[in-house]
Amino acid sequence: MRNFLLEELADALDDRSGQFRYFFVASTGRVQPYAAEDPAAHRVAARADAISILPLSHAEALAIQSDFVETLLDGELADRLRASSLGPAAQGRFLQVLSAYPRARRSWLSFRQRRLEASALDWLREHGIDLGKLGLDQPARSEEEATGLRFDAALEQRLRQLRDRLRSFSARGEAAALARTRLRGDFRVDEIYHSNAIRGNRLTREQTEELLTRGDCVGGLSLREHLEVVNLMKALERSAVLAASDAPLTEHAIRELHAQLFASIDDEQAGEYRRTDARIVGRDYLPPESVLVPALLREFTEWLDESTADPVAKAAAAQAKILNIAPFLDGNGRVGRLLSNLILEANGYPPAIVHVEDRERYYDGLRQADGGDMSGLLALLIDRIENALARLEGAVRSPHNV
Repeated sequence: MRNFLLEELADALDDRSGQFRYFFVASTGRVQPYAAEDPAAHRVAARADAISILPLSHAEALAIQSDFVETLLDGELADRLRASSLGPAAQGRFLQVLSAYPRARRSWLSFRQRRLEASALDWLREHGIDLGKLGLDQPARSEEEATGLRFDAALEQRLRQLRDRLRSFSARGEAAALARTRLRGDFRVDEIYHSNAIRGNRLTREQTEELLTRGDCVGGLSLREHLEVVNLMKALERSAVLAASDAPLTEHAIRELHAQLFASIDDEQAGEYRRTDARIVGRDYLPPESVLVPALLREFTEWLDESTADPVAKAAAAQAKILNIAPFLDGNGRVGRLLSNLILEANGYPPAIVHVEDRERYYDGLRQADGGDMSGLLALLIDRIENALARLEGAVRSPHNV
């Protein structure tokens, strides 16, 4: 939720024009601006509950610019921004360079605002202000806002019910563990078949299983279609290792999964971020400039590590953000689905396998997520987790029929 005090204080710290004087008035918990020559400013300055707010220094402002440039992939934009930060009128030149990169400019403004608000919090602490009384003892932005996503509050109840159902199933101990083991292979074949089929792979579910278990190839289909099955199985095996690890998910791990998916299919692009800007086929959406990809992914993986959001919501956010950032030239959907189920597995949930029959609903959910609303995508994942959990519960009741 927005905190207007934090925004006001951030604006005051950022104003180095000299035209205004700013005071934090402790009794009201607000920032009061005055024209520099306004006599009222002198009267406020004499008050015991008023603290003068000095702007950040020029060096501190340049440090924020420099830190933003360091988040960019080395390239022409980063070099031009570094050059623009030198000498007088640096801020104007910096923004002039960014004007040719609309998405990069928006990313810079968001980065800058976060840094200014962090400086505002530091300023309040340094002056002994009680953050709790100002409603600032919690993060300034909610977990949903931190990812630029939100979802319908009505889904909270479904998330709670799903957590309760999972706890009830897990409480069955050895029987639950045995059901998971028995169905793991079926879940993986399902995930491989459906994830590839959504992308257009023509192998049936039966052919997918035959290829994985006996190595049987299918005449009339391309080598790539066969490799997509084998590679996705290897990526799932690697994903399981990552899910079982206590280490946080990193950019490197995401690139590793992509490299596994495209091994012997496109070795040049496997695990490599895109270096071109392009539209997403089938969606009226322009992804961020390629130079922003590493910074955006790094920011998102940090959120995944630090967030206390519901695991299913995090899984939906992961899928939406990978498709939103589109870090790779190809395979973003499969990477997003892998990452989503990795998060679920790490938290004890069964996989949310998006079926090829769900394709229209799935793409509608992604289009909604492009606009910041992941309600449709989250509802779909909940449905699919409930379906997988029902299969596990059935395996516990009738273990010999699995």
